[in-house]
Amino acid sequence: MQPTTYSGNFTSCDDLPGVATWSGLGGSTGSAPVNGQSYNLGAPGQTITFNYTPADQNKYIGFTSTVPMDYIVVKGGNAYNVFQYDPAALSDINLFAPINSSGEPAGISHVVYCFLPKPTGEKTAVASWKRYTDWQIDKTVTPDNIVMFDGDSHQVEYTVTATPTTRGMYRVAGTITVKDPFGFGWKGTAVVDTMQFNNSATQFQLSWTLQGGDTDTLACVKPAANPDKIILTCDYAFDLSSNTHPFLLNASGGVNAAGITSERNGGTYTFVASAAFSIPANPAESYGDTFVIDDSMLPGDPNHSFSLGNGPYVWTYPRPSPFVCGADEGQHNNTATGTWSTSASTNATASDSATVTVACRTVAISKTAQTRYDRDYAWVPDKHVVVSPADAKVVGMQGCLPDPIASGIYAGNFLCDDVDVLLNVGGNYETVYRLAATRSTESESGFAVSGSIMVTWPADATPQFSPADPSDTLHFAGGGTQSVSPTCDPQGATSLNCTYDAALNGKLEGYNEASIQRVLKCYDAAGNASDCGFKSYTSNQAALVYGSPNVETDACVQVSDLFNGIPGLNLGDTFGWQVSPLMCSSFAQYVTGDINPDPGIVNSLDLFAAWILPSQTGPGNTCEFMVPNLLTLATDNGVNKSDEAVITVNVPELCATTGCTYTQGYWKTHSKYGPAPYDSTWAAIGEDTLFFASGQTWYKVFWTPPKGGNAYYILAHQYMAARLNAEAGAGAPSEVQAAIAEATAWFIGRSTTAPKGPARDTAIRLAGILGAYNEGTTGPGHCSVSPATIIDGGGDS
Repeated sequence: MQPTTYSGNFTSCDDLPGVATWSGLGGSTGSAPVNGQSYNLGAPGQTITFNYTPADQNKYIGFTSTVPMDYIVVKGGNAYNVFQYDPAALSDINLFAPINSSGEPAGISHVVYCFLPKPTGEKTAVASWKRYTDWQIDKTVTPDNIVMFDGDSHQVEYTVTATPTTRGMYRVAGTITVKDPFGFGWKGTAVVDTMQFNNSATQFQLSWTLQGGDTDTLACVKPAANPDKIILTCDYAFDLSSNTHPFLLNASGGVNAAGITSERNGGTYTFVASAAFSIPANPAESYGDTFVIDDSMLPGDPNHSFSLGNGPYVWTYPRPSPFVCGADEGQHNNTATGTWSTSASTNATASDSATVTVACRTVAISKTAQTRYDRDYAWVPDKHVVVSPADAKVVGMQGCLPDPIASGIYAGNFLCDDVDVLLNVGGNYETVYRLAATRSTESESGFAVSGSIMVTWPADATPQFSPADPSDTLHFAGGGTQSVSPTCDPQGATSLNCTYDAALNGKLEGYNEASIQRVLKCYDAAGNASDCGFKSYTSNQAALVYGSPNVETDACVQVSDLFNGIPGLNLGDTFGWQVSPLMCSSFAQYVTGDINPDPGIVNSLDLFAAWILPSQTGPGNTCEFMVPNLLTLATDNGVNKSDEAVITVNVPELCATTGCTYTQGYWKTHSKYGPAPYDSTWAAIGEDTLFFASGQTWYKVFWTPPKGGNAYYILAHQYMAARLNAEAGAGAPSEVQAAIAEATAWFIGRSTTAPKGPARDTAIRLAGILGAYNEGTTGPGHCSVSPATIIDGGGDS
């Protein structure tokens, strides 16, 4: 090192320039030291030895000492060099005196050594850290709101996101030891320990002072005298968190330096003891390295775990089974709970929930059923004469009902089709008739059912139907079914509207039921749907209920009642009365013949012997006339139905004539089968003779009603009566003879099936011609003498 040169003489450490009184120790060699000469420094073992280098000269000298030297002063010539050591040194070489005129160091005259034994300090610094990781959890679900139809299913996907937050707890700790190695009486008075990391300018300090007090942040102890000359020991620890000092996460180490202040005899000495430290790559302890998740929906624990450093920290998984509408409607809350360690014996938890709302919709189907049908009624007229067996004028009763009238003003009398009375010339017989008709259902047809089918659903869902339209089935009592094909409008936003109309094979009881099939949908978590089956929806059972028919034929009849007679009698040629103009139900009422001002009532009818025509009297005649009274029901289809009651009046005192005609009612009742007395005219034809190709006898055809207006039987009845009248001797005009011939040709080879079209028109025309003949309108006239023909308004039965 380079010395400082001073002129003059130098004898002791007190002569040190700028030092004044030297507080330390020292000594002088007094003369030039001998090479290798040692000097005692005041304590056993404490020496300083000088050596020339090289040994054979006296200009350059060195030393070795057991006590550090602060100054070495080398005197030579008229000046001296001061070598100052800071810090104090235990050795040095090539020390010399000032340069003299020779240009070389002067020869050494003597050497002074000055030393002040100082305290020493040393410290340790050990860094360690602990890692703490805290976790947050967030749970979501996709989708979280589901709307679907009953029976559909929807998968959802849960996502659990774990977010770690790591903090480090860093500690730099060690000891600070202060010694007075030479027992020089030093005391430690203050310590300031400063720590700085290598990636931050921030410094952290702990301090201690001799005075102590609340301001001390460093714990130091002054030990008792000890062999190691330790005068102060301090234990320190810096505990720092990366939450407060984020740079710690990236620090790799630093320096810890203790500034030590010592005191001796009022003087102080401050020095530094330093120690570098390194932060280990791995923490001494680590907590929260693993985040273990238990899910309330999943079986078993744990269900998933994350390890610190293996991010991203996201766990996605589907629900073990999809939500199914019906079983899973409502809210479904699911919680994921994560657990991590916070110390060797403690844990912390965090949880979050996700909720799925499942709303279920359904399809409703309803239907109506309205039946309709047509009804055709059949009417059976019934005309009887009220007869008292006790009446002496009554000499015969035919076609009588077995039981007498039970009650009313005619109680005890009988109802008969034909009555024979006996009168004297000028005598009379008072008559009472019962007019009746029975209405029954002849046939029902045109059965059908119609209605609507309504399929509805909420506006926030759209169903897919397969097939697109509903099926409709009629179910009948007994197990039969019938399929119906509805007609539907295009599917709307919330409904499908259909109508149907189907014919029925009769008045069938049962119900009508519709159903529609929807395609089940299975949705994945992204909302993509796939077909996964079918679900059927069934409507109400709409009963097949039959009310009144829609169309009624012959529900009502026009009723007329008249006498079939000839003009000239005392009652005139139009004697008749109205029972009721229109009858719509079965009826029965009693009437008599005299006209009352009330148009609905006839009080009495007397039959007079004087009514017999003069032409019917005389030798060889029958002295008999008939009073046939006909009840006629006019139906909608133009076919009249009638029934006749006949009173035969015998006046033995007079003579009857022949050559007259009888109606079909006479001939059908005067066969050998009765019930009226037999007319032998039948023998000319025979009641059991087959009537053309009908497969029936003449008698059977007479008693077969023209059901539904069958023109075959309408003509047959008039034809047979005309044939029998002709056989009985009644003259027939030419047009009647032509009609009989044409009718004969019409019947040949024809079945009894009701004719239609021109064939029916021909039959009705011929029946009209022959009927006029049989009833006396044309030809020789009717065989009875009666009031003039009248029309009686009938009623419904």
